Amino acid sequence: MVKRIVAFALQNRALVVLLALVLLVGGLVAFEQLPVEAYPNPVPPMVEVIAQPPGWSAEEVERYVTIPLEIGLSGMPGLDHVRSQSLYALTDVKCYFKWGTRYEDARQEVINRLQFTQLPAGVQAQLSPWNAIGEVYRFNVRGKGYSLQELKTAADWILVRQFKQVPGVADVVTFGGETKEYHVEVDPNRLRARGVTLAQLTQALSSANQNVGGQRLTLGEQSYTIRGVGLIRSPRDIEDAVVLAQKGVPVRVRDVATVAVGHAPRLGLVGRDDDSDVVQGTVLMRYGGETKATLRGIYDRVEYVRRNHLLPPGMDIEPYYDRATLIRVTTRTVLENLLIGMVLVTLVLVAFLGSVRAALITALNVPLALLVAFIGMVATGTPANLISLGAVDFGIVVDSTVIMVENVFRHLGAHGFGGIFERVRSAAGEVGRPMAFSTLIIGVAFLPLFTMTGVSGVIFTPMAVTYAFAIGGALLLALTLTPVLVSRFVPAKAEEKDTVVMRALQRAYRPLFDVALRWPRLGLLAPVLVIGLCVALFPLLGSEYMPKLEEGNFWIRASLPMSVSMEQSSRLVGRMRAILKRKPEVVTVVSQLGRPDDGTDLAGFQNIELFAPLRPYGEWPRGVTKEQLTEELGKELEEEFPGVVFNFSQYLSDNVEEALSGVKGENSVKVKGPDIDGNEATAARLVDVMEHVRGVKDLGLFPTLGQPSIKIVPDRERCGRYGLNTGDVEAVVAAAVGGQAVTQVFEGEKSFALTVRWQEPYRSSLGAIRAIGVATPDGGQVPLGQLAQVSEESGPSVIYREDGSRYSPVKFSIRGRDLGSTVDEAQRQIADHVRLPAGAHLEWAGQINELNEAMGRLAVIIPLTLLLIALLVYAAVKTWLDTAVVLISIPVACLGGIVALLVAREPFSASAAMGFVSVFGIAIQDAILVVTYAQRQWENGKTLSDGARAAAEQQFRPGLMATLTATLGLLPAALSNAIGAQAQKPLAIVVIGGSLALAGLTRIVQPPLLVVAHQLGDRFRARRPGRRREEEDAAA
Repeated sequence: MVKRIVAFALQNRALVVLLALVLLVGGLVAFEQLPVEAYPNPVPPMVEVIAQPPGWSAEEVERYVTIPLEIGLSGMPGLDHVRSQSLYALTDVKCYFKWGTRYEDARQEVINRLQFTQLPAGVQAQLSPWNAIGEVYRFNVRGKGYSLQELKTAADWILVRQFKQVPGVADVVTFGGETKEYHVEVDPNRLRARGVTLAQLTQALSSANQNVGGQRLTLGEQSYTIRGVGLIRSPRDIEDAVVLAQKGVPVRVRDVATVAVGHAPRLGLVGRDDDSDVVQGTVLMRYGGETKATLRGIYDRVEYVRRNHLLPPGMDIEPYYDRATLIRVTTRTVLENLLIGMVLVTLVLVAFLGSVRAALITALNVPLALLVAFIGMVATGTPANLISLGAVDFGIVVDSTVIMVENVFRHLGAHGFGGIFERVRSAAGEVGRPMAFSTLIIGVAFLPLFTMTGVSGVIFTPMAVTYAFAIGGALLLALTLTPVLVSRFVPAKAEEKDTVVMRALQRAYRPLFDVALRWPRLGLLAPVLVIGLCVALFPLLGSEYMPKLEEGNFWIRASLPMSVSMEQSSRLVGRMRAILKRKPEVVTVVSQLGRPDDGTDLAGFQNIELFAPLRPYGEWPRGVTKEQLTEELGKELEEEFPGVVFNFSQYLSDNVEEALSGVKGENSVKVKGPDIDGNEATAARLVDVMEHVRGVKDLGLFPTLGQPSIKIVPDRERCGRYGLNTGDVEAVVAAAVGGQAVTQVFEGEKSFALTVRWQEPYRSSLGAIRAIGVATPDGGQVPLGQLAQVSEESGPSVIYREDGSRYSPVKFSIRGRDLGSTVDEAQRQIADHVRLPAGAHLEWAGQINELNEAMGRLAVIIPLTLLLIALLVYAAVKTWLDTAVVLISIPVACLGGIVALLVAREPFSASAAMGFVSVFGIAIQDAILVVTYAQRQWENGKTLSDGARAAAEQQFRPGLMATLTATLGLLPAALSNAIGAQAQKPLAIVVIGGSLALAGLTRIVQPPLLVVAHQLGDRFRARRPGRRREEEDAAA
């Protein structure tokens, strides 16, 4: 089959070149269409439901809103688990669906369930468009001379509408500034003097702001519509509204209250650099959207807004975060590493072959193989990202071409019979079959990655698909285009040259090889020693799921005491921004305090988040690393703000970590149990124990208790004496203290709430609240203090729930140590020193879960994959003895990769596992070529020793070329510290270490092992009675 493919290519050279040009154009078109992300989205389909019951405590929100929502949403098709948080006046329920569920189907299912979920009157649940990696564009709204209210109004009513018209945009969240409202501030004394109740005032305001329709009226030959227009248009209209008439004298709103334009109670603040109060917008991409296309639409919309002057004069959009920057930087990192690696590979080929033409023909297959991968990815709908593209070692991809070109050169140099076509066809046919088997085996080696599910599947399946298409395309090119180009551009009298490099390597290699063949039995010790070293050294590596993917920014979270006020938090956050801004590596600092008005973020005034984009690392002071800067900032912040717990992460990472674990931290351990007090006490003990574990940083407890509140409990008996229900009392409390929105005031296309509440002096203290008058049915008024108990108390500030169980979380990060050993030690220390209360248990969340799940799956899949590889090797070499010799190269490659990771101080990770899979393919490909060549030599009558020697010497050049191209192809990635290199680095280190081990050991270990294995096999067969009888019969 392989020989026929090569023969067809050589007989149709023009067609092959034409198809290569078609491949080039098609690959470039595919690359333009290929959706490229910086990192894959590791969060399963998730639908978020929020509700904002006004003024309810966390416990009341949990009991009356959160739990009914959890019950109503349970049992949905494809639902995996449910997490929720209940806090003051807000509930957030996140429904996580199983991988493979269409997001649109999950969202529709939630909508359907919400229609049948019973919630208290006045509480409405709505869906949030947020997704973990959906925040693609952030901006400030600036304008000299404009108030915060005017900036916020422009953001809400102009920019939100414009951006939501962009395909791919799910929503726009505005944060900071003042949300405009019309306020009716009631003077209770004037209200009482006029004999007006609060209920009468709110009803009058609602009635004074209506339009009505009177159907139609026919006048002559025309039909007229009849409209009654009575909408409020200005504060003066509000003041003139009549509440009631007393003896023919109207009592107007202005007689009992003051009307003003104000703003809604602020739930948060945004600051930037020296400006403590700015307006911010965040554009959210829909789940599964394409970042590049969405951002192009956003850019066009920004230009549209500016070109058509949709914002007031002097007001403009000032972007400060754009996901395209990260995609551009990471893509450039990968492409730079590819380009440098290609140059190094080309130099290696020239150094070994002594032919620039041959080197260029070989290097040409690298971009063409990648274009094949792009076409395959577009055809299968596989997205590209830094991990999937950066994992492809084109040194490995081009190995088949290297072996093909080297063998063709050897045949041309042999000056045998036949023309160049015959010799090229003969050379290609000689190595084609082992190359095809080797490529198939490399593909099988990636089988574990195709079986990954969940987060691991999202990360590694695109990587495996990319690799499979690339190596498949490279093999096809090596069997078709490479022979055609060699036959056309390489002279018929070309031959391999003993370059200076080759002569030096051969002089160093031959003495070692001679010694190994002189005592071949020592070769049996090598596999045992190699396997023993692998078993002994591997546990020293430590483990982590994935290396931290550098984004070029800081996302720092500061946790303050639960009872802190917005004013105090605001003073602290300004000093935090100043500390960060003093660092020359920081471009700008944006702070978020609390949450947006729409409740799309679960935070109170105790939560401060700081975003600090960093300058390119080339502009940093010499010798400064991000790890050093992190430690320095951590110490400064802790010294300046004692008692405040800080957590260092990155922008995307922070969102993903929170989405995966439900906790605002890189990793977490959850104390789950029914007793919230017991949970928090246990969590505090965990903090005490874990702070002594090396590698644990940013350790902190998320307090769930300690929220001060004023509790108003109506006394039913007292209320009954005055003809009142408890609801009558609570309605007065809600309106007088919290403020009640009674209607909307329209200004063109905009609308703003009109709220009624007591004037500030009459609701600013416990005494004032107790004095609030409650109207009775007989026209009198009773102080609230006579109808209800008004007291101060402390209760839960937030209640965390997961799958119906309460929990208290402890968050932590890990720096300076691997994830696996750190968590193992923490678990041992907790087991020894912490006793859990009855009914409670611990759950660890974060990357440790993904690591354990991936390792558990690999523990089953890898042995099966190795068995399948062994069967394929057997099909290639035809004997189990030779199969065993080929497979010995795998532990040799493993040993090299393990030693390289230890030297580089890199733990074993999923990226490193990819490197081991890649280097397995190199090892098996090289070993199969040596064994099959030795088999041909034995068939031609050579002795075991001479055949092994001939095979080793024959494959010395191509073997070294293959391993060195694989090594140098990833050398730039192994040495790079640029943004985007972290995902490639462990993989590159393993491939380099494994390739060097193969180059240094297999050429010495494999040939003598091959000899002694066959000697032992011959002796075993000779001792078998059946075998002796067969030989005697054959002799007869």
